[in-house]
Amino acid sequence: MGLIFYFSSQPALDSENTSNLVSEIIYKIYAFVLANVEHLSESEFMNLYVQPIRKLAHFTEFMVLGILFYLNIEDYKKDRVFIYALLFSGLYAISDEIHQLFVLNRYCSIKDMLIDISGSLLGISICHLIKKRWKKS
Repeated sequence: MGLIFYFSSQPALDSENTSNLVSEIIYKIYAFVLANVEHLSESEFMNLYVQPIRKLAHFTEFMVLGILFYLNIEDYKKDRVFIYALLFSGLYAISDEIHQLFVLNRYCSIKDMLIDISGSLLGISICHLIKKRWKKS
């Protein structure tokens, strides 16, 4: 949660620079893998994929948060762990977006909230399915 808060506290320009750095690293891997094949230029790649990479980062960080909530709540509320983990992850996603209203040039996005909650839902679902499989065997 602290790491998510830290990233959400970055002004828009800093956040964009971080995203661009990650995207450039991904582009270098992409270009290396396709070294002998015609591929997108770096500017084409950045224009196409920076935004999806940002959204994937949202999804991934909240997927991890959902997993961590699930693992921690499981010790206390075994019968309703799925619901509580999703509730707490969802509330944190909402509070994270509201927090961004107070950060320079950032805004609150319903779309990002839904991406965050979807990431949490996937992480929690994976944990829940693993737990059910584990119990069967």
